[in-house]
Amino acid sequence: MKLAAISDVHVKTPHDDADRLLCQFLTHPEVQSANYVLLLGDIFDLMCGPHNAYLTSFNHIFDLMDGLAQQGKKVFFFEGNHDVHLEKLFKKRWTKGEVTLSQHQITEVIEGKSYYFSHGDEHEVNNQSYQKYKNLILSPPLRFVANYVMPFSVLNFLGERASKMSRKRGSKTYDEGLIKKNFRDGVTQTTNGKYDFVLGGHSHVKDQYSMNEHSTYLNNGYALKTRSFILIKDHQVSFPALV
Repeated sequence: MKLAAISDVHVKTPHDDADRLLCQFLTHPEVQSANYVLLLGDIFDLMCGPHNAYLTSFNHIFDLMDGLAQQGKKVFFFEGNHDVHLEKLFKKRWTKGEVTLSQHQITEVIEGKSYYFSHGDEHEVNNQSYQKYKNLILSPPLRFVANYVMPFSVLNFLGERASKMSRKRGSKTYDEGLIKKNFRDGVTQTTNGKYDFVLGGHSHVKDQYSMNEHSTYLNNGYALKTRSFILIKDHQVSFPALV
């Protein structure tokens, strides 16, 4: 059994540093030989709706994902808070659902061990303003706007502006120790230590935390900073480097 996961790559433009890091992950020998490949949200810094421009700009990434799926691997893509409402886009690219897309957590039992996969923002339980924001962007009215109303050019402009504002605010308030504590408390509360492994992202803080004697929380952090990914072989954890 082998599982590889990455989150929070935040690819902004084709072939930028984040794009190159993601491609290195998708072509890494450990990933190529994995049974499960997990993209745990915020893989792209802005991707919303079914716009063909995404398929054109990031066709090389989708081709690599498709190659893994065609090898028989289980490939999961979890929507984050930067890449949302992608159902129609993925149906255009994978008409038979070869890549599994999810807005919510997925649980699997793999060789006798229980696994919980998600973007991880549900663990930010004490940030009520964020939870309200996430509920808003996932609401049916905004899903309709994303899929049928919002032009790509307007969406791209608004998304880039929001991302810049978010990064500016984050640079002023970022406290890695506090964020790590909050997410550890949150994941303990949301999963109650019921799963052997809980994999997520969103916090941008790398972590490996034992909630109890059999339950471990794993977060690879912001990929461009950590330059690593989560690898689990026969239920043993490591963080291989991406250069």
